[in-house]
Amino acid sequence: MSPLQTFQSRKEKFSVLAEDFQKKYNQWAVFRAALFISVGIISYVIEQFFNVNYVVLVLVIGIALFLFSINKHLKVKYLRDKNKVLSAINNDELKRLDNVFVRSETGEQFVEDNHFYTHDLDIFGKHSLYKLLNRTYTYTGGFLLADWLKKPTTQNNILNRQQAVEELSSKIDFRQELQASAALVEEVSEPTAKLLAWNQQPENELIKKPVFQYGKYLPFVTVPLILAWAFDVIPIGYPLLMLLVHGFILKQIYQTVSVALDQTLRFSATLRAYANLSDLIVQEKLETQSLRNLQEQLSGASPAIRVLEDILNKLGNRSNPFFAFIVGIPLLWDVQYFIKLEHWKKQHRDSLSVWLYAIAEVEALNSLAGLHFANPTFTKPVISDQHICLKTRKIAHPMIHQAKRVANDIELVGEGQTIIITGSNMSGKSTFQRTVGVNIVLALAGAVVCAEAFECSCMRVFTSMRTQDSLEEGTSSFYAELKRLKLLIETVRETNSFPIFYFLDEILKGTNSKDRHEGAKALMLQLHRTSASGFISTHDVELGDEFENESFVRNYSFSSEVKNHDLVFDYQLRAGVCHSFNASMLMKGIGIEI
Repeated sequence: MSPLQTFQSRKEKFSVLAEDFQKKYNQWAVFRAALFISVGIISYVIEQFFNVNYVVLVLVIGIALFLFSINKHLKVKYLRDKNKVLSAINNDELKRLDNVFVRSETGEQFVEDNHFYTHDLDIFGKHSLYKLLNRTYTYTGGFLLADWLKKPTTQNNILNRQQAVEELSSKIDFRQELQASAALVEEVSEPTAKLLAWNQQPENELIKKPVFQYGKYLPFVTVPLILAWAFDVIPIGYPLLMLLVHGFILKQIYQTVSVALDQTLRFSATLRAYANLSDLIVQEKLETQSLRNLQEQLSGASPAIRVLEDILNKLGNRSNPFFAFIVGIPLLWDVQYFIKLEHWKKQHRDSLSVWLYAIAEVEALNSLAGLHFANPTFTKPVISDQHICLKTRKIAHPMIHQAKRVANDIELVGEGQTIIITGSNMSGKSTFQRTVGVNIVLALAGAVVCAEAFECSCMRVFTSMRTQDSLEEGTSSFYAELKRLKLLIETVRETNSFPIFYFLDEILKGTNSKDRHEGAKALMLQLHRTSASGFISTHDVELGDEFENESFVRNYSFSSEVKNHDLVFDYQLRAGVCHSFNASMLMKGIGIEI
């Protein structure tokens, strides 16, 4: 069954299930209303015609049935919502096959100013690689996926991710269950920085004072005194005195508890989602060692996270004035649960961040696995040990619809090598560079790539393609490009663990042809003396001709032809320099008489 058929079938299946549970949900709603009315009527009839003691029995039975119906109603609601989400997930996958993105997340919150390539290669944005890949729901998962797309990593890390992605790809039930479990909790996308910051804080010294450590036992005296007063055994003065003592103790810790809750309470629903995700991951049968390592890291995570959620929810009850007066003061609620909160932090200080990261890693791997499953024609790249290596066959851009993709072959191996690409306007030079760049980014993240065969080494991608002027900085587009090229030169001079692989589009386009030629020539010779290699596109055919016989330069080109007075582009890469251009044809097309 093709991915299209799989997603369509699953979408319909979950949609039907959601409708079925909606009917059951409505039935339970009617039952609850009928039960409430029936208990009221029966109680009235019994009170009028029978012994009033039977009313109590009816009320007890009615309340028990009502609580039972609420529990069933909530379970049905959960199953209805879950199946709705699963149907939506498969609808999302169907849309992705046509490069239509339903989800709103663009990843733009993870953008870094002056990053080496994310802007030029459309890694983030409304129509971006991140949108194509992203199947994460937690903030940490989205952050980690973005981080993988922004930074190269070691060959070993890439190979581990590839193995995990290959296994997860076939586990569509587990993967979509993971997505649905997270998607059901809206707060799961909240950044967890505040929670982790609280978790790393040192132990609270105030709560260690004897007045709190011993004072927490006072309710064992106060509550009986309140009960004794309620039954007229003792005067009200005794319990009031104890409640005043409670108030004095609570006042000393009130602000401290408020600060702690400000850092943690908003994450209670998020913690529920993390606990559910942890359960799903731990319970799944996984074979890949890296995935099993993540399971081991999450061993015991779910019960501990649920305990934290419970503590925060109970401590958060203090915001209800009625609860605070009736329960909070007599039971020293803040003291009891703040002590529990501090104990939890002490016990799991080193674990919480590990758990959240492990869940995020599974989410990020699930995103890569989703790409793998949805695109069976994509290939798993070979990660080379060579310093600089790029060998591709039938490479195309993953963000272009399959029916419109034009694939090409290219190879570049060794340091100080440059491929010059010349060609007419709109012939495909820029798109081809982005095609290669995006696929390298995918490969180095551990994903499959849009190619028939693909091999590359671990490299740092650098681009200079969309340099723009800035009114705020008072810089022209040409000067902006110079600043970008300066950054490239400075970067290749640094001692880095990864060599630079650059993509320079329409190099030095903002100056006259003579300066452009001399500048580009000087830059190429300078880069040749470094460990960097890459691509340069240009309209300067003389540049290609001048380096035609140099061993460190190879010329390729794109071209167009005129058919029936129309320009036709085939977007096929050819060896050699392009000497046919179409600017005059394009100008005539818009009405400029030449």
